[in-house]
Amino acid sequence: MTTGIVIFARLDSTRLPGKVLMPLAGVPMLDWTIRRCRAASTPVMLATTDRTLDTPIADFAAAENLPVFRGDTNDVLGRALGAARSFGLDILVRVSGDSPFIDPAVIAAVIQVHDRERPELTTNVFPRTFPPGISAEALPLATLERLNDEVPANHYREHVTLYAYETPDAFRIVNVPASGADYRGDGHAGLHLAVDTPADYARAEWIARHLPSRDAGLGDIARLAQQHDLTKNHGMKSSDEGIVT
Repeated sequence: MTTGIVIFARLDSTRLPGKVLMPLAGVPMLDWTIRRCRAASTPVMLATTDRTLDTPIADFAAAENLPVFRGDTNDVLGRALGAARSFGLDILVRVSGDSPFIDPAVIAAVIQVHDRERPELTTNVFPRTFPPGISAEALPLATLERLNDEVPANHYREHVTLYAYETPDAFRIVNVPASGADYRGDGHAGLHLAVDTPADYARAEWIARHLPSRDAGLGDIARLAQQHDLTKNHGMKSSDEGIVT
């Protein structure tokens, strides 16, 4: 079985245009995401759109020696399926490009549970016990093909797994909860690490400049945020690439 981590990214965020290439502590946000995904010891790829607008993302990823797939802008489900087929993946692990603090240990845990349980979808957001921005989903090729056949041409195709989450009796979904502290309920309520807005970016920039290293784990990041009162309540929402962040 071939498993790959696929980072989904595009430049035209409605809330923070160009965010994935904006600098955090002098380093493009996408570089943070790539570096941390690579630490999960699974091959990393990138999926973006086929528009000229997103060529800088494709070029950046190629310069980092990442395989790149380009597909439809709004049909993110179709793009995910195309990426899985293009990369020859049996299991596609989705990560959003606006998650610069994604924890490789969390990605590895999702992959490990998926390999053991073999469900139709393995996730760590159903229900969520990790902060937004620490999200990963493992999707077998067969699940992507099923969703592609069943999901109508509407917002469900932009939000790839929303259909499965809203019809859980129809899919075998396995959730990976946070072990130890619940980062939304044990002193870290409201911790938000996805970068969706200018306020999120300012918070991420501060965190990036104060981390002991770019490879710091989620526990270190959460403690830093708590010590400096950087938490803020946010509801579950989707990133610009249809990923529940």
